[in-house]
Amino acid sequence: MVYRPTVRYHDVFRKYVDDLNKVTSLDRNQIIRAALFTAAFSPQFQQLMKPYFYDQEEGLDVPLPQPKWSLREAKYWLEQNADIYGQNAVKDVPTPALESQGEGRKIEVKNRGGISLSLPG
Repeated sequence: MVYRPTVRYHDVFRKYVDDLNKVTSLDRNQIIRAALFTAAFSPQFQQLMKPYFYDQEEGLDVPLPQPKWSLREAKYWLEQNADIYGQNAVKDVPTPALESQGEGRKIEVKNRGGISLSLPG
C-alpha cells in the first residue's frame, strides 16, 4: 500500500529539496521520505513534537509513537513501495547512465550532479 499525501510547505523548504535534488541522484519524493524516515529517530524532532502529544479526553501527556522501521531499513525511503524492494520491478531510485566507449574497456559514469568518472581500460 502506498500513501500519497499532498504536501504543502514554504518556499524555503521547496528550495532546499530542489537543491538536494540537484546535487544528489535522489528524486524529490525520496528526499522527503528520507526526512520522514529519519525524523522518528531525531531527538530534535521528538522535542519539537512533544508539546503537541496529549490525550484530549484525559488531558494527559502521551508518549510519542515508536517507528515500525529501523534506521537500517533504507527500503522505506528509497522505494515508493517498500514491499517490492530488491525485486525486478520498476524502481523510483535513479541510476547513473552507463555509456560504453571503444572496445567496451572504457566506461564513463555520469550523474545529474555533474560528476564524471572515467576508468582506464
